Amino acid sequence: MPSLPAARRLRQLVVGALVVSLTAVGCTNPDENVTGTADGPKYETFDGLAADPAVAALLPARIREAGTLNVVMNVSSAPTKFYAEDNTTIVGLNPDLARAMGRLFGIPVTLHNVPLDGIIPGLQAKRYDFTISSMSPTAKRLETLDMVRYGSWGSGLAVKTRNPLGLSTERLCGFKVAVQQGSIQESQRLPELSERTCKGTDPIEPVILPSQNDALLQLDSGRVDAVFADTPVLAYAQTQAPDSFELIGELNVSAITIGLPKDSDLTPAVQAALRTLMENDGYRRIFHRWGMDANAIVDPVVETPAS
Repeated sequence: MPSLPAARRLRQLVVGALVVSLTAVGCTNPDENVTGTADGPKYETFDGLAADPAVAALLPARIREAGTLNVVMNVSSAPTKFYAEDNTTIVGLNPDLARAMGRLFGIPVTLHNVPLDGIIPGLQAKRYDFTISSMSPTAKRLETLDMVRYGSWGSGLAVKTRNPLGLSTERLCGFKVAVQQGSIQESQRLPELSERTCKGTDPIEPVILPSQNDALLQLDSGRVDAVFADTPVLAYAQTQAPDSFELIGELNVSAITIGLPKDSDLTPAVQAALRTLMENDGYRRIFHRWGMDANAIVDPVVETPAS
């Protein structure tokens, strides 16, 4: 069992996952310059960031007429997207970027929380304008989405502190490894790793869970042997509960993207907003705030299928 301080840090780490399970799917968090409560971390409202006329001119009329920019994500994992201690305010790298873009467009942003595997269907049904949910571009996703790069990271491997089982990215065959349902780790990265490293032996046993925080809880309780998830999430978990988790490796570093419906009229505006944030230093400050300087990029390219 973790020490009392470690246990408290762990509870704080997974508060987002608990809120997801206790609230209705599709709950929203409008940007109304709210800065949280005295008990919870305040999020950046970007009051000093003015609308940029050139960027705002690219915003489709349909969105301005709707009066809000509807942004969807799976709110389940710090530091990229999670709930503050008030269990209402959505904070993290991804919400900060969405709100900053809204400021440049001169339009409020409403954040929607849905399960990861419901995001792409929601975009296709035009319930949301775009997602900023730490998605890597894959050939399958690029068939149905425009994907604009905003960061870069890979899949990390977390184990219990001091790695009592002696695991590594090359030694997972026959062990239980937790992954998030609908994630690239579930659909692609872990199956590839098992196929590459487990020839002639027992394969890696995937344990598919609703969120990366659920996976960390399972690791802490000993129900799984390791967690394979987004590296920034596991690095943050290690800093919050160093007596519980240890990040021991990273594979498959790739682009991380904003997703929009295929051939969306909003794609040029999103790309322009990201580029402007990079030029005015707002982008760098957001990444720095969440301890993710190493994950920043310099050009928000629109991804294309590999030739």
